Amino acid sequence: MATKGCIVTISAERPVREVAKDLSKAGFKVGQILEEIGSITGSCDASQIGKLRAIRGVADVSPDNPIDIGPPDSPTAW
Repeated sequence: MATKGCIVTISAERPVREVAKDLSKAGFKVGQILEEIGSITGSCDASQIGKLRAIRGVADVSPDNPIDIGPPDSPTAW
């Protein structure tokens, strides 16, 4: 099964750390807990995303797509 990097957006319904515990129990490998912005980064099997979205306090689960802005002084930013 393919592991996918994800960003979980948290609603204000529950504390972020409580949601992180439930995500972990559901198979999400927690990377960073970003309490200030209500997000949690990590990874999971792509088939688990629907299950994670059903956890109370989760507003959304989105793929973590890396962004490369290129080297400094590059003529093209994207």
